[in-house]
Amino acid sequence: MRAKTVKAFLGERHIQSMSWPANSPDLNPIENLWWKLKKMVHKKAPTCKADLASAVKESWHQIDAEYCLSLIQSMPQRLKAVIKAKGVN
Repeated sequence: MRAKTVKAFLGERHIQSMSWPANSPDLNPIENLWWKLKKMVHKKAPTCKADLASAVKESWHQIDAEYCLSLIQSMPQRLKAVIKAKGVN
């Protein structure tokens, strides 16, 4: 249902979407962000649910915009690597 809603939303605004491989973490910079967040939270060693929530929030706020921008800007190199490898990891 959610996919249909998103497609309708994009269609109403004349926004074209791209086909994107479902299992391509090398093409999803967000995976790098999740890895960094996970590593930061792990270092804080939360011992209960409340500590975990605090660790996630604190760690999230420590990730700077420059890091996120660098992930976005890495897309051309990521795509070139996939093309060079002919889609094979």
